[in-house]
Amino acid sequence: MSVGVMVELEVKDIANSIKKLNKTEKEMPLLLLTGEYREIAKRSKEIKTKKVKTLTREATFRDVL
Repeated sequence: MSVGVMVELEVKDIANSIKKLNKTEKEMPLLLLTGEYREIAKRSKEIKTKKVKTLTREATFRDVL
């Protein structure tokens, strides 16, 4: 058994909803729309499974200051 739903949204309403989001809240839709979330998810999995080793803060900024 399946159920179908039809939703009508105006672009203006979607734009107004997006305008109300703060910067952090806007990042997720942007990642989803651009497809970058796949890359981020892949890298996150690699870190969790220890397939790659992350740099320490000290190593990252060693020659900066």
